[in-house]
Order: sequence, then structure tokens, then C-alpha cells
Amino acid sequence: MFEHLKALVAAETQRTGKRRTIHLADESLRDGQQCLWATRMRTEHMLPIADRLDRAGLAGIQAMAPVQFDACVLFLKQDPFERIRLLRERVTRTPLRGSVRSNLMRGFMPVADDITDLFVERQFANGLSEIGFFDALMCTDNLASSIHCAQRLGAGVGVMLPYNLAPGYDDELYVAKAREIVERFNPNTVGFYDAAGILTIDRLRTLIPAIKRAIGDKPLGFSTHCLTGLGSWLALEAAVHGADRLLTAVTPLAHGNSVPATQATAQDLRALGFDVQVDESLLDEVGDCLRAVAVREGLALGMPAEYEPSHYMTQYAGGAMSNLESSLQQAGIADKLPAVLDEIARVRVELGSPIMVTPYPAIIGAQAVMNVVSGERYKVVADEVKKYACGYFGKLPLPVDPNVLDRVIENGSADVALNAPPLKPSLPALRKRYGKLGDDQLLLRYMYGDEKVDAIEPTAAGDAYSVQHPVVDLITGLARSKRKVHVRVSSRDFSLQAN
Repeated sequence: MFEHLKALVAAETQRTGKRRTIHLADESLRDGQQCLWATRMRTEHMLPIADRLDRAGLAGIQAMAPVQFDACVLFLKQDPFERIRLLRERVTRTPLRGSVRSNLMRGFMPVADDITDLFVERQFANGLSEIGFFDALMCTDNLASSIHCAQRLGAGVGVMLPYNLAPGYDDELYVAKAREIVERFNPNTVGFYDAAGILTIDRLRTLIPAIKRAIGDKPLGFSTHCLTGLGSWLALEAAVHGADRLLTAVTPLAHGNSVPATQATAQDLRALGFDVQVDESLLDEVGDCLRAVAVREGLALGMPAEYEPSHYMTQYAGGAMSNLESSLQQAGIADKLPAVLDEIARVRVELGSPIMVTPYPAIIGAQAVMNVVSGERYKVVADEVKKYACGYFGKLPLPVDPNVLDRVIENGSADVALNAPPLKPSLPALRKRYGKLGDDQLLLRYMYGDEKVDAIEPTAAGDAYSVQHPVVDLITGLARSKRKVHVRVSSRDFSLQAN
């Protein structure tokens, strides 16, 4: 098969008279750690490797998405905007990229356009020069305001089409959506996103060329995951059939639930006859640092997965899978995972087979857990499930099973109206309440509440250190810091007190 792909690349090179360059964008700090570490990578884990990522010749560094905002504030007690600023200080050559998931913020519920516009503006103001946009229902109306906001600011805009394995999601649908995106928004790039890693080789060979033809000279990005064991092969096939940019992660934050490995993908692409402009030696150094962090913190190392056809039923995304496993373990019901996965596959179909990208893995996963734990299906209904069924998120491409819809309406909260109320602007009231605070704080407090934001602990530049030379790195960082500090080191403990 590799020789067949190599022959296709050679024929293309001969026809065009030049070798095509495939660009690699890094997902280690975003999707890689989300998929394998349940989004628990701290800012101080990122800062020591940022310069090497910046010098490695990557097309972009995926730095933040709403899930990382959630993890920063809710679990790590860190300021996500501060993370962006600290990364930008170290990443000066490579575009840092953020993400907007439709008009959804924390809690996965639609918000007014003034909130999503502010979210875009604050990401850009703090240092993210590119922003990717996606809507799980592929409803461009949900994206219009925030995309136009990013373009007014001068940010690079990418719009992603999420893949779904369901009736009606054929090549013609994706071609129509790709054309709609280009005609309505004229983005810098268009992406095709296989969150669950369920795209098959045969399907890719018709779909990727069709989307590429539809978007013309716009660069086409491709992302997949390795849950079925086919992720690395899918990435190579995508490049051969028209993708210009692949999203990968540095080993050891690749494979398993995560995306393909950057180093191996670069080597394979060159062997096929493509040009790839990344420095694997720098990426290997980054990988060594991340591996040491994983060992020290007891975090997972990405390992190649065996072929697993069950994922074609659950269609559960890599990042969602790691968070589901973590949540069940914390709740003391890790043994329920097989039953929950079976129920996820069933609930998804009953709810109209939504694309399993945020927010639907969390919504469907929560309902599946309730069904398994309660022992009676849809006896307890999540508010988000009722809102989804009632159209709060937008028009559903496929209808909810009528029998299930009846149970959702009957057992769902009476506080959830059958018709979604209109979304009203939120900023005037927020500015009145938090008038003395800057927009970063205003937005975080809107999303997470005062108590969670008040608990955030600052991360100074000197607090970043590697696991190889932690004391040396820390003291060197403190020497550069503008703060006055007193440090006491002994053989038994280490303490830091800042004036």
C-alpha cells in the first residue's frame, strides 16, 4: 500500500513539475494532552518546551481551545489568558492558534453573540494570531458573528468541517458545506476534522479530493485520531489525496486516543516524496521533556492502538474518551465503562446521530451514564439532552427517535421550555457588575463564577521548570523575573516566597 501511495505522489510531482510541501501543525499542547492527559497539562509544563516548538518549523501551534479554558480554571487553578501571554513571549515565529466551538461556552449552552465576539477578541489580544471555528451541527449561522469579529481584528481564520458516520452525511453534503463556508466567510483555511478517528480509507479517498476541489486554492487541513489504529495511515492518505496541512502531536502525546505522531509522520511523508519542513531533533527534545513530565506526574504515554472497530459505533472523540474514563474512575464506577460505551452508541443513534464533537460527546456520555447507573433508560434526563432535542442548539440534521423524544420531554426538567428563548446580549449587565475589572476577568467570571476565578493562582515566568534540571531552570527563571524573591533550599525541602 505504501508503494501505491508513493507512486501516486510521484505521478503528481511529474505532472506539476514540483514536489508538494505538506505542513504539520502541532497539537501537543492542545489535543494531544486533552486526549491522553484529560487536559491536565499545566502552564509550567508548556513553557520550557515552547521555544523548541517555535524553532521546529511547524505551520502552527494549537495552543488553546474552550476545553483548555475549562481545565485551567476548574481543575488547575490557572489563568488561561495568562497561559496564552506566557506562551506568546516564547513563541515568536510560529502562529499560535485558539479555537471557538460555535456559540457555546462553559456548560455547552448557546450564548449571545456579544459573548462569543468578546471571547474571540480576548484570545487575539492576548496573543493568539489564528482562530479555528467549528459547529457540530455545521450551522454557519452559529459561527457568523465570531468569524466576522476575528476577521475585523486581523486574525487568521480557519473553519473546520467535522466528520460524521450517519445517514445523509455523504460527499455531496460536505462539498455543499465547504462551498458555503468559502462563499460566506472566505476563510484563510478550511479543515476537515475526524474527531473520533472513524473515517475509513475508502471514504477518505473520495471525500478529501471532493472537499479540496470545492474550496479551490484554499489550504485544506486534516485532523484524525488513532482510536481505531488507522490514524497514521489516514493522515498519509489525506496528504496524498489533497490535504495541505496535517495536525499531529509530538511523541509521546500521540497515538492511542490522540492524533498521529509528528516525527513519524514527517519521515513517512518524505519517504512518499513530499517536502516536510520540520526539525525532528528539536521535536525529539520536546518529546523527552514531555515523557519525563508524564513519568513524574503519573500521566499516560501515547501508545499505538490496535484496530478497534467498536469505535465506529460509539464515535467517541479521543479527548472525550480520556475525560470519560477519568470521570468514571473518580466516581468509583470505572467498571461501568464497557456498559457506558455500549449505551453511548445506542443513545447517539436515538438522538439523531449528532456529530461527536463538542458538546455532544459530553451530553450523550452524561445521558448514557445516567441510563446505566439508574437502571432505567431516560428515567433521569440531563437538561442539555432536553434542550438539544428541543432545538436550543440549532436545527437538527436528523430527527430524535419519537419514542425517546417522548421520554425526554416527559422526564426532563420542567424548567426547560419546549421552545428555546431568544438569546439576549449579556455584556451590558456584565460591564455594570464588573465595571472595574478588565475584559479578561469579566469573561472568566461570566464563564466560571467569582469563586473559581478568585481561586486562580498566578503563574510567573520564573515558575516554569523542566524535570531534567528543575532547580537550575527555576533559579535561572527567577533571575530574569521582575519580582523580588527570597529562596531557601535545603536537602529536605524547597520553599519560595515572593515579596
